[in-house]
Amino acid sequence: MDILIHTLSGTTTAAFISTMSSFSKKGKFALILLGAFAGAFPDIDAISLWSKFDQTIGSWLHLSHTGSQIYFGKFWYSHHGYFHSILAAAIFSLGLVSLYKLLFKKEIWSTYFHSRECMFILAISFFSYLSHLIGDLPTPGAVWGGIRLFFPFEIYVGGYGTTWWWNNYDVFLTLLTTTSALSLFILLEDKFMKSDLIKAAAFMYIMGISLSTYYVTNHSISFAYVGNTSRYAYYERISYADQSGRLGKSVFRLMYKVDKMLPFYF
Repeated sequence: MDILIHTLSGTTTAAFISTMSSFSKKGKFALILLGAFAGAFPDIDAISLWSKFDQTIGSWLHLSHTGSQIYFGKFWYSHHGYFHSILAAAIFSLGLVSLYKLLFKKEIWSTYFHSRECMFILAISFFSYLSHLIGDLPTPGAVWGGIRLFFPFEIYVGGYGTTWWWNNYDVFLTLLTTTSALSLFILLEDKFMKSDLIKAAAFMYIMGISLSTYYVTNHSISFAYVGNTSRYAYYERISYADQSGRLGKSVFRLMYKVDKMLPFYF
């Protein structure tokens, strides 16, 4: 799944959870930004594909494999390795709340870690990170065979191939709409009773996630493959055709145009 959808899965999750908090509006939007960061972060392991990786990071760490070998390999630091695990989500979340405590809070550690503020930051960090991992499960297995969800165990989960790597414009628009709606709820929260706000947010979140799930699990063909594939161009064409059929030609052409303007896969 592409980085924009991963980011939006994080913002959608964070926006929903933040409606249950007692943070100010400004604080809630800061939590949504945190969700965006957490949702995108697992793909930090794709840095090994950076064109200057071998001359910089690889050289500094005296790595014996090239960035490409690392990315498509099954080292713990390869793509879909450690950073795509529940353990990484937990460590990432604990690290963030600890950093926040050091920079902004003067309470003793035990008091801070039992505070509702800490619990919400921890929950948003963890579940937004986890949304990325869930989003990768339906993509093809390729050379990894899924993601190493239960690291340190050498078990790869997912790789179902019910959706293609890219071109999931329907999911992007669904999550963008859901995040926008939840953000609007936060802006207008003074006009809601707290219980009504949470119910409306829960309904919107469930609808957005349900529709996204339907989109990624219902395509005209299976995109499942293991290792490398000679049908990459074919899968690309079919994924575009599915999007055109779902969105209509006008919306599809607009999304395709935006896609080709971006400097990364979308």
